[in-house]
Amino acid sequence: MTIAVLYTALTFTTCQSLKGAFQEPKVSIQSVDFANININGVNLLCKVAVQNPNAFEIPFPQTDWQVFIRANSFTSGTFKKDSKIKARNTTIVEVPVNISYMDVLNNFKSLKGSQNTGYKVALAVNFLFPVVGEKIYNLEYEGVLPLPQLPRFNKSVVTVEKRDLTRIELLVTVNVENPNVFELPSPKIIYDYVLNRNSFIKGVVENRGPLPPSSTTPVSFRMVVTLADLIRSFASLALAKEVTSLLNLSCDLGIPFFSGELFKLDIPGILQLR
Repeated sequence: MTIAVLYTALTFTTCQSLKGAFQEPKVSIQSVDFANININGVNLLCKVAVQNPNAFEIPFPQTDWQVFIRANSFTSGTFKKDSKIKARNTTIVEVPVNISYMDVLNNFKSLKGSQNTGYKVALAVNFLFPVVGEKIYNLEYEGVLPLPQLPRFNKSVVTVEKRDLTRIELLVTVNVENPNVFELPSPKIIYDYVLNRNSFIKGVVENRGPLPPSSTTPVSFRMVVTLADLIRSFASLALAKEVTSLLNLSCDLGIPFFSGELFKLDIPGILQLR
């Protein structure tokens, strides 16, 4: 019985000593960076500095994260690692945070067409210390999230590349501007070449490679006007020297959150037949 009392007293004294000797770690956000950004979304990397001032190791923290958009809770997750933080050492805890553009635009439909939106990351850095117990440190970071933009047509032209007595070969150059900071898939361009207010040539252009970020990319294709086919379709043009033309262009990116949204361009002109 005496031994039990002594053991309890020693244990209590030891715990009290440990509690008295324990110094809380210093926890702060070092940075929040874009680790990756693409058409699917953004991968953030939150770097949390943990300074351990104690003469002994402490457990690696479990970090719960939560993203807010427009003051609304949007997505959350947990990061943990089976490791220790060395005595009298500072460790950078890297917490990955993933944000899906599909989820953002589905949950905040008013953001479609916006260039960016504000966001907040809330971090709960949770330590479970022996004897001392649980300690939670709450941190926040606010930033700006770029949002995906539809590409645009810019300075598109139709020129005569070759002409003879039977046909006219036209070169169409469509300058497609990608205003995003990430590449986009090449759009499918659907065209309808209208002569004398009637559709004459229809076609599709696709699989021309990705559109680089923050740049304008020329996309070219050819159309052939066969004069015999033209006269068969429009007998009244047999002796005409020229005909009014209109090239209707529309693009489909094939991206789910831009589904059903085409960007269009009409190029009027005069086609010289003779």
